[in-house]
This record gives sequence, structure tokens and C-alpha cells, in this order.
Amino acid sequence: MALPGGGVKKGESFETALFRELQEEVALSNVSIECILGIYHSRREAKDDHIVIFAVRVADDLTQDLRRTDLMEIEDVRWFPIDATPDTVSPATSRRIAVYRSGAVGFGTW
Repeated sequence: MALPGGGVKKGESFETALFRELQEEVALSNVSIECILGIYHSRREAKDDHIVIFAVRVADDLTQDLRRTDLMEIEDVRWFPIDATPDTVSPATSRRIAVYRSGAVGFGTW
């Protein structure tokens, strides 16, 4: 299990890409950016990418609206307490959650 994400289209801002990807993948549209959690550099898959991780806040009334909207990319979607992550959470996602909980800003190699 991993965080939702995706690429930034040509001419698109990080903010616009974030809102688009959340809508496309998990049907969230009314979120606010809480902070930039980290910026990482990746050279995987013969690419030279920068990955920006955002923490967002969801309006309380929207918590029931979370659902898979991209059935090809998203296997499962659900809410859980931050201190009780499922065993299926990927090591990378666990590291991002730990950075969030520590209050630090992440950086470095992805």
C-alpha cells in the first residue's frame, strides 16, 4: 500500500497536479495543502525526477467520500489512524509517515 501520486503535466504546477491526482485516483476534491512534507530526487527508470510530497487536510465531511476512482492504478483506499497503519503499507510510505509525525521536512534520494 502506497500514497497516491502521479506526474506533473507540461505547464502544470505542483499544486494543480496534486489536486488533479487526488481527484483522479481517490475522488478527493476539497482538500487544502497543510505543508510540503519533502522533496526527493529520483533517477530510477532512466528518469531524472524530483518528487514533491505534500501533506493535505481533508474537510471532515468528506471522509466518507474516499473511494477508488482509478481502478487500474489503485488497488485499495481507506482511512486509518496515523499510529495504526496496516501491515501492507510499503516501507517507503512508512518512512514518509514517520517524517510527517516527526515534524521534519524530508529531502535526499528517493
